[in-house]
Amino acid sequence: MWFEEIEIGTKRVLGTHTFTEDEIITFAKRYDPQSFHIDPEAAKASMFGGLIASGWHTMAMWMHHAVLSRQRDAAEKGVEGPGGVSPGFEDVRWLKPVRPGDTLTFTMETVGKRDLASRPALGLVLSRNEARGPDGTLYMSFTGKGLVPRKPNGG
Repeated sequence: MWFEEIEIGTKRVLGTHTFTEDEIITFAKRYDPQSFHIDPEAAKASMFGGLIASGWHTMAMWMHHAVLSRQRDAAEKGVEGPGGVSPGFEDVRWLKPVRPGDTLTFTMETVGKRDLASRPALGLVLSRNEARGPDGTLYMSFTGKGLVPRKPNGG
């Protein structure tokens, strides 16, 4: 998709994921080995009162579903999708602990677009990204930035 084709206000459901105890522990042992992520007994004595997923695990699952969504869209259109080049995220918030058995739905909403004087072949797209539980409770949010190609010759 070209920068010019992206509409502000467009919201997409990227996918859902149910976190399991084994998955939480496996991810955390490798990437965030704090006791409340890897040891159910130690986690009971923590401020969380039980095992929780690493915030980075939640972010990784959002990214997983964002890439799969982009690939599905590209396949439907019969074109190769953009690579998802990003100069970073802002305002990452982990608002509620993710526990074993929690199912989250991941979304992305386009909230802004900017021209880039330094890179006229690209535009910057801003997105509000969230993970919510079945009852709508917000677990995680962040602002994403994506570099998107512009149509050749102003298309």
